[in-house]
Amino acid sequence: MNMVKKYIAFFILCTTIASYSCNVVQVKKKADNQKIYLDPNNLERLGDSVRFDLTVILPNAMLLRNETYALFPYFKYDNETYFFEKKLRVKGDTLDVYSSVKLTESYTMPFVNGMENGSLYAKGEVSNNQGVRQYETEEVLVSTGIITTASLSQIGQYRGQEQYPVLGLWIEPYQQETVGMLSKNNFKDLKDAFSSYSGIPFTAKAPFLKVLEGPGDWTYKLKKLKALPSFGKVQREVLNPFVQKAVRAPWDGEGISDLQLSILSRSIRKGQVPADTLSENDYIRAVDMEPGWNEKEEILRAMVEVYPSAFAFNNLGFVFANKANRTRNTKDKNQLLENALFAFNRSNAIFENPYAVYNLGIVFWLWEDKFSAYNSFYRAFTLTEFDEIKKVHQAALGAVSIFNGDYRLAVIHLNNAEKSPVNLFNQGLANVLSGDYYNATIQFENSAIQNMSNGFPFYGLAIIAARNGEETKLYENLKKAITRNQFLRDRAAADYEFAAYHNKEGFKEVIR
Repeated sequence: MNMVKKYIAFFILCTTIASYSCNVVQVKKKADNQKIYLDPNNLERLGDSVRFDLTVILPNAMLLRNETYALFPYFKYDNETYFFEKKLRVKGDTLDVYSSVKLTESYTMPFVNGMENGSLYAKGEVSNNQGVRQYETEEVLVSTGIITTASLSQIGQYRGQEQYPVLGLWIEPYQQETVGMLSKNNFKDLKDAFSSYSGIPFTAKAPFLKVLEGPGDWTYKLKKLKALPSFGKVQREVLNPFVQKAVRAPWDGEGISDLQLSILSRSIRKGQVPADTLSENDYIRAVDMEPGWNEKEEILRAMVEVYPSAFAFNNLGFVFANKANRTRNTKDKNQLLENALFAFNRSNAIFENPYAVYNLGIVFWLWEDKFSAYNSFYRAFTLTEFDEIKKVHQAALGAVSIFNGDYRLAVIHLNNAEKSPVNLFNQGLANVLSGDYYNATIQFENSAIQNMSNGFPFYGLAIIAARNGEETKLYENLKKAITRNQFLRDRAAADYEFAAYHNKEGFKEVIR
């Protein structure tokens, strides 16, 4: 009898093992039939990150009620692997055995250099209620490469041009829109003059003083002052005389000669004579006379010691920022940007102005901090009513909006910017990325007409041709682009905008 029981037990055990093995085989077979989709079809850099939706479709009756399926995505690049915390997960007891199941999840990963040539993979896993893994699918290649076209947006950074672009806003003295920038005829002087003015009651002065003490350049302050009672009287008797004095440049022949100025400024730079040997007007002339960045820096360093002003600190920061853009050594570049940051903050500490605030945005842009750059450019835009400066701010806002993936906002900003070759290229780039190839073509062609030596608009036209499958136009425009710019030649060889053509002889011949 005991022997019969043993046979029965052995039979049940064998049946269970066979049943389990059969189920595992079925799970494996069905799990291998999982379908994984990416939205958008290609990974794309937006700002400082890569964002995408991942979808997996599982066959019906793939899981038992006590089983769980999970999909693990990960990204491999340069011998590194980025693992996503979120998993696509579903339990068998929540499914209809007669229907397939569709799972979707949104993912974000920070973009770092080298990722553009990496690949997204995924692996599925089935486990029981105790979390014990029963089966793992094969590694699935979901997508290769990251499109970084938005990073082509420009605010004058050096990218293989014939000459280094000049970045930022330089303050010109003796202009009505820059009234108050110098240490003489500054807003403190105006406030002092207004405080002693007896043409209106003391209580009526408070709103005027509040505006003068607040942020913004002269055009910004003047707009606010115009809304105050008694403005007409104050303008005639206080403001106009101040402005006329502030914008009156030194007469020709006044002061020392150019030769004497050159000798004295050189002596000051060498520390041989005191910095206060020159007047503020002399320093302004001396800076204009020197073509070199190092010489300008030395003169402005001396100037801020004896004539600290929003003008001097902004222009000193401007020099630091442009020297940084010309420096390859990372440590030296960061130090120059730190110096620029300090100088612009000192300029704004005297009074917040649209020049130094904009230039802070340039520093953040060069530091790859596009969020802070946008905030600075937008703040600068609100601090002026001077149309020419506002156009510069609009152009910068458009460029950063492209990088951050807000292409429609970029187009709005760039529509209000100056129609320069760089801005027209940026506008075309925004149109391409938003799918408006017709207007993109127009902007790229207009950019090329203004500067035929610039390869970027032709590169944009090549991207449009690649997306439209126009192989002849692609090769024609790409050749024009890369013969004009080495940066674009190096980029094209690995640009995933041209991934479908990389192995074609025509493409290889163009970039060879």
